[in-house]
Amino acid sequence: MEKGRSSKVVAIVALCVAVVGLSLGFAAFTSNLTIKSSATVTPDDSTFNVAFSKVSGEVVNGAVSGVATTANGETAVLPTAADATIADVDGVSVISGLKATFTEPGQTVTYSFYAVNDGLYDAYLNTVEFENAVSAEGADLGSFKVCTPGATTDATMVTNACANINVSVQVGNDTFTVEDHALAAKHQLNKNASEEVVVTLTYTGTALADGDFEVAFGDINLTYDSVTTLQ
Repeated sequence: MEKGRSSKVVAIVALCVAVVGLSLGFAAFTSNLTIKSSATVTPDDSTFNVAFSKVSGEVVNGAVSGVATTANGETAVLPTAADATIADVDGVSVISGLKATFTEPGQTVTYSFYAVNDGLYDAYLNTVEFENAVSAEGADLGSFKVCTPGATTDATMVTNACANINVSVQVGNDTFTVEDHALAAKHQLNKNASEEVVVTLTYTGTALADGDFEVAFGDINLTYDSVTTLQ
């Protein structure tokens, strides 16, 4: 009897040792589980969109009328202002046809419209670029402003008068001219917001020409980006 009990005890102990040994052996194995993941984000260009508009709050193409005034507010002798047109040209919002017909110094023509941010990002006006004027054939004329005398108009008089005919662009509270265009200092247009754009053609000074002459200005490009280039 005693001998049998000892055997049981030994058997139980041996079993415990075997279980412990099995546990240690199992713990000595390693299973590595690896998860590799990645994602590619390709935003649709349409989610960033700033465009000209004839109204505030939404993008509406169409005609924009010029407003003719004189320096002293008199209405007897006003310049003639052609209608401009806002349209989408090859994916670029363009306003064209801004033209004043001046008869004497002191006259001004102003066009008011809007830049509308209807995209998903805030936008930054990083540059306002004044390009050189181009000929009817598309050739670069080598200057931002080119004045061409009529057939019987004195060229020297045209040069003097031309110096006083200029264009400026006001975007929000910032005004840009050909002389000082540069980075638009931290100019931000929030998403779902609009800001007024005012283009002003002016004839100042006192210089006159003795006949007709044409003034050609280069295009003015406003570049909005999703990030600012300023530090």
